[in-house]
Amino acid sequence: MLQINKAESKNWYLTLTEKTTIANPTYLFSLKHRLTAVEYNFILTDSSNYKERYNEFAITEGATVTLDAGEYEYKIYAQTSPTNVIPANADELVEQGIVKVDFDVVRTSYSVTLNEKIYEIEAPETIAYLLLESGDFLLQEDDSKILL
Repeated sequence: MLQINKAESKNWYLTLTEKTTIANPTYLFSLKHRLTAVEYNFILTDSSNYKERYNEFAITEGATVTLDAGEYEYKIYAQTSPTNVIPANADELVEQGIVKVDFDVVRTSYSVTLNEKIYEIEAPETIAYLLLESGDFLLQEDDSKILL
């Protein structure tokens, strides 16, 4: 599975040469979103120094291609044309798989300082109160009743 984040530059390392039968190929990438079925076709240049061992492709999401977040089915075609972006016109399919495109999550943390005030009041030792249906308190202190 290949992965990339939104607005990220990344190198993908693949082994395509061993599956390619044409000389000096250009690689066409075709990505199809698994939910929306939107297809993106683009050419990436192989920048590997050791092509018989691995193939290296630099991709920048947002510059090379702008993708929606999600999963894509990818197909990579080898072709002799350096400009063709139509998969049906490519010479051969050499690899397929899944690409996952994620949002680059930025986490923000906050620190909060609480300033709480606690008030102490002197009160008689025998206080009775009752919460009324209206939301008021009925306070009884030393045989006197106070509505709060």
